[in-house]
Amino acid sequence: MQAIIQESFNGIEDLKIKSINEPRVGPLSALIETKYTPVLPYDWRTETGELRNIRPVNLPITIGYSFSGVVKETGIMARKNLIGRKVIGVSQSGTSQQLNNILVSPFLFTLPDDVSLAEGATIIGGADAALSAVRKIHAESGDTVLITGSSGGVGTYMIQFLKMRNVHVIALGHPKNKDFLLNVGADEFIDYTSNLVNQLQAHPEIHKVLDTVGRPELLSTISQNLNELQIVSLSLPNFRVPKSNQSFSFTQGPIMPSDYKKVIQQLSNNELHAYIQEIFDFKDVIKAQNISKNSHSSGRILLKY
Repeated sequence: MQAIIQESFNGIEDLKIKSINEPRVGPLSALIETKYTPVLPYDWRTETGELRNIRPVNLPITIGYSFSGVVKETGIMARKNLIGRKVIGVSQSGTSQQLNNILVSPFLFTLPDDVSLAEGATIIGGADAALSAVRKIHAESGDTVLITGSSGGVGTYMIQFLKMRNVHVIALGHPKNKDFLLNVGADEFIDYTSNLVNQLQAHPEIHKVLDTVGRPELLSTISQNLNELQIVSLSLPNFRVPKSNQSFSFTQGPIMPSDYKKVIQQLSNNELHAYIQEIFDFKDVIKAQNISKNSHSSGRILLKY
């Protein structure tokens, strides 16, 4: 089978497509035909060595953290009724390969017929991160929350989870994404390319910020031009706020298996929508990662196998 392999810390351009041995199903595992993996900052930050302190790896590795696919075979002690089912899951040993051998655990989730494998691939690394951050910031009805990076695979879910809580959402983004973000559900839009200071000062009601971008200079501008403020970031481990009535915290908190099942049900009921920007063949991973890293997102980019 073929896999996407990282052999160095030289970044995206050094990724390789290589043939590797097919995994064998274990007694308690499921052999899954991979259909999609999401393109995540987690991958390209690992590829440059940026995450070595929190995610030490011994190269070479297969990249990828999550996947969606169809169960091909199960082990002798695993549930046979999984065979042929659509599933999503994770693997710390990499998922960007045509077959994944995954332990059948509470973190392997089946998808109903009306949730596609592409939609399912946006949940891990997208909806889960968004839900964790929304809970961390304790947003309630009547709050006004500013989201940075609001148009990406996490931000689009943040908007939806906040609106479920009757929160007033202000999306910070590129002007080309204004209509898209308002369609997702944001109440207002701030263009970070034009008079950002004036736009922030016009919104003194903002007391909470969800940050998916991780740019210290952006958070400095935001915090200097707002007063009482709580910032929760998914992308920046440390940031010093300039005012005594402001706070900052970093979160990568997990959600529970029951939360994943609820998100899947919300997708099935059309209470949530999975926003997918583009789908690439996995052999075009370098192009896909570069677009995801350097362009103005409008949802999640996926790789197809």
